[in-house]
Amino acid sequence: MSKPDNIHSEAKAEKKARRMTWISRIVLWLNYFAVASLLLSYLAPYVSPADFWPIAFFGLAYPYLLLLNALFVIYWLLRWRIQIILPLIAILIGINRFPSVLNFHFGEEKPGSGSFGVMSWNVRLFDLYNWSKNKETRNKMFSFLRSENPAVLCLQEFFHGEEGYFPTLDTLQQMLAAKNVYYQYTLTLRGYQHFGIATFSSFPMVNKGEIRFETRTNNICIYTDLLVNSDTIRVYNMHLQSIQMGYADYKFVEDLESNKEVDEIEGSKNLLRRLKRAFVRRAPQAEMVAEHIRKCRYPVIVCGDFNDTPFSYTYNTVKGNLNDAFIECGNGFGKTYNGIFPSFRIDYILHSGSLLPSGYYTYSESYSDHFPVSCFFELKKP
Repeated sequence: MSKPDNIHSEAKAEKKARRMTWISRIVLWLNYFAVASLLLSYLAPYVSPADFWPIAFFGLAYPYLLLLNALFVIYWLLRWRIQIILPLIAILIGINRFPSVLNFHFGEEKPGSGSFGVMSWNVRLFDLYNWSKNKETRNKMFSFLRSENPAVLCLQEFFHGEEGYFPTLDTLQQMLAAKNVYYQYTLTLRGYQHFGIATFSSFPMVNKGEIRFETRTNNICIYTDLLVNSDTIRVYNMHLQSIQMGYADYKFVEDLESNKEVDEIEGSKNLLRRLKRAFVRRAPQAEMVAEHIRKCRYPVIVCGDFNDTPFSYTYNTVKGNLNDAFIECGNGFGKTYNGIFPSFRIDYILHSGSLLPSGYYTYSESYSDHFPVSCFFELKKP
């Protein structure tokens, strides 16, 4: 065979080797979809669900879209294909978001002598209706709070009963060093069963107030100005719009996990409707809080159950120019939701730049459907 024929045969073989199989073509189109979805998720923090709600679902799915694109990177790498550039670039565009998902800090900095502890926890009414199916849960929650004894404690889904019925307010004031308390009830039943939110502090409260949202739900934000030594620090404590799942929704998810026969289409539609409604309602709530924070002349600490992920319009709006204590000094995935859905970080401690955080921690106590989070703070020296 002549030399030109050899060259032609080699070129033909090389071209055939480069030709994609039908499986790779399908994978490539799936990759296109994954890349587009990941890029859309980057827009979720900046687009209000009240204006365009579908974008919020891409933000919610960000961790899974990130993982999916990473798998595509591995797939194309193993096949030594140039298509690896697509998912790789998509991941690199949003690489600054990664610490919100998984964070590591080596050489943990110990809290300074002048620092004070702040804890935030959605206590789910202290297991008022015995969701845990354990009558000792409430006492265990009290014991946990007594052992941690933070200087500032922000509780969401707080419950207090009068006339000897499930008293929590007096009990906590007796056992904690944080005896100063500001609470607001969003619902009272039978005249003595109070549902709401509460902030406890070992520092004097020199001012306090509330931000009422324009909804019929029991969501609210309260703030307290604390006199820490000779400085004033404002602490916001909030509980933003939840999904408000009903019994049928919980039953659907439980049956789905148990591989029982369910109407997947109808059940999924109901959940999506509830998610959409919550996304839309949270947007103006977040905007009201953010506007209030912007007008504050003191350093602020923002605690609460946002009911949304770090890739959401809610989080991005409230955070504004504040710092996220988890990103600054937290470790691991930082998941705070302990319910039936996939676990996300939806409880936060944010703060002004003039406050130095240390020792951020997410607890593993599963007494509620949220895990407690805490952090130490001290004012930076001028």
